[in-house]
Amino acid sequence: MTRDIHVSVSLEQRLEKVERENRSLRVLGMVMSLGMAGVLCLGLTSAPSKKIEAEVLVLKSAQNKSQMILDAGADGPALTILDKNGKLRVNLGVTKEGPALDLLDAAESPRAQLMITEDQGPLLNFYDAKGSQVSLKP
Repeated sequence: MTRDIHVSVSLEQRLEKVERENRSLRVLGMVMSLGMAGVLCLGLTSAPSKKIEAEVLVLKSAQNKSQMILDAGADGPALTILDKNGKLRVNLGVTKEGPALDLLDAAESPRAQLMITEDQGPLLNFYDAKGSQVSLKP
């Protein structure tokens, strides 16, 4: 009888040990399954795009002031550069007449202009502070 009790207790202890190991393996299996699912989800994300598409792109300074504007307008593309006060200083664009580069003073008045037109070819214009053309170089 004591042998039967001893065998029964020993069997019970062994069964509890197997159940503990089984629980540990089940938890480990679930953690590994979740980890693999996470790795698969990360692998399915697309690579970051290497291009930006927009009609207008405005670059701002650390003080949140516009410094450059890249615009794909109806007349053609243009790059506008502003000074620290937000005044237009440089404009580079392409219109139906041709490409042009305008340099402006602090009052936003054109002072120099370089352009190429279909009719007249290359032009280099200079203007005084009043806006009058002071020279023209073909």
